[in-house]
Amino acid sequence: MDKSDGKEQPGYLNPRAGRSIRFWIYGLAALLIFLSTASLTFVAHMAWREADRRALESEQFRFNNTLQTFYREIARDQIALAQWDKSFNALQEPIDRDFIRSEFIEDLWEDFGLSRTFLVRPDGSLLAQAIENQTRFDRLVLPADNVVRQLADKTREEFERRQGTSSSVFSEWYVPQSALMGMVNTTFAMIDGSPALLSAIPVLPDDGHVRFDSDYPVILVNAVYADDEWIADLYERLAYRDLEFFPGAPERRHPTNHLVHAADGTVFGYFRWNNSKPGREIWFMAMPLILLLASIIAVVAFAAANRISRLSASLEESERKNRHFARHDALTGLPNRHHFSDCLSFALDGLPDRGFAVFACDLDRFKPVNDTYGHEAGDTVICTVADRLSQLVGNEGVVSRIGGDEFILLLTQPMNRDMLVAHADRILNEIARPIGIGDGQTVEIGVSIGIARAPDCGSTEKDLIRMADMALYRAKETGRNCFEFAGPHSLEVAQARRQPELKTQTAQN
Repeated sequence: MDKSDGKEQPGYLNPRAGRSIRFWIYGLAALLIFLSTASLTFVAHMAWREADRRALESEQFRFNNTLQTFYREIARDQIALAQWDKSFNALQEPIDRDFIRSEFIEDLWEDFGLSRTFLVRPDGSLLAQAIENQTRFDRLVLPADNVVRQLADKTREEFERRQGTSSSVFSEWYVPQSALMGMVNTTFAMIDGSPALLSAIPVLPDDGHVRFDSDYPVILVNAVYADDEWIADLYERLAYRDLEFFPGAPERRHPTNHLVHAADGTVFGYFRWNNSKPGREIWFMAMPLILLLASIIAVVAFAAANRISRLSASLEESERKNRHFARHDALTGLPNRHHFSDCLSFALDGLPDRGFAVFACDLDRFKPVNDTYGHEAGDTVICTVADRLSQLVGNEGVVSRIGGDEFILLLTQPMNRDMLVAHADRILNEIARPIGIGDGQTVEIGVSIGIARAPDCGSTEKDLIRMADMALYRAKETGRNCFEFAGPHSLEVAQARRQPELKTQTAQN
């Protein structure tokens, strides 16, 4: 076969075509190596910067947490004396100066190191002030723009706002310690010419064995100076290099400038330290390993965190629903017997100082509704009754469904007999109104009510429920759609009725 004509023959490779393919293969390989090297170098450089950034964020976060911990420690120290019946009584007029001086202010100084103390009355005047254990009682009305008064007024307003929205029977004075911690207000300010942290908390009773002869609460305000000793304490907790505090706004930007603000929101001062920079060590010592592990860990960690987050959210939602269903009626959403029992136990704790009433309610003419119109109509009636009872009781108590057509009400607000009669009449009238069951149809039912007052009818859950049930039975026997009060003698009557039953059971056994 003649190849001298220069034409490419079938079955032979063109050498120039082979060299072109190899060129592209090697070229792409070189480009891939170059891009890989450049990418790895860029990622390593970003890892260096990211490590420094994350280290700085971690230090800032830790510093902020340490400050918050310090604030909470001051608040806990204040609570030790501020939530105490003796302290509350000592601040009532006429004030007990010896107690305030020796048991209150000296303890704040000697036990907790709170050297500057102010006690501010509700009218904005100083009841007392102290430097260390040197106490002065000269009455001084603080100006409206005084930072101590502003902090005290803010704390008192938060106390009054919380008590105004509280449904507790002890809302006039009782505050759980966790909620009291939430009322603490802090700010930075100049005190006696020095920068200081102010912490304010209301002085309140703990057990309620107090007298309320004066306006309350008095607000306890303590100042902790931001001096060398305090900075040394922060350094021991953090071990940050060259940690310092500077009053005023920073003159230049710095990565660790941690601003703190005054009560009016302006910058009061800032902390600064020399932050650690681990990126350089990472670059030189661990770059190959980081490049490998970072990609693997990032993918695995993101997938795992995403999966765990979804599972956690699902479990939390399920647990929330389970907790709700365990304490509420599935049809009406009202508290069930278990939830009602907890509310009743809480009300019983207030006896004999604070009475209450229990209404046992049973619907009249409800069974014919189920038999005639079906259970769906019956459920509609039950839900309508639940809504009407809830609207009638409102914030004055608790409405609970404890059976098919049985409801029980706990009225925690103090009421005399006439008020309870009026309340029962409203319930009778409201339940007697026609109830729509769909398709333009309505039904009319009634309700029988048994009323037991505490402590007249007992001081235990068992006695009160039994007395209310007995009164309910009498209302049913009387003619239904009415109410009856349980008398103080009803418990003895119930016990007398119970004796023959017990004897009969014993004879049978």
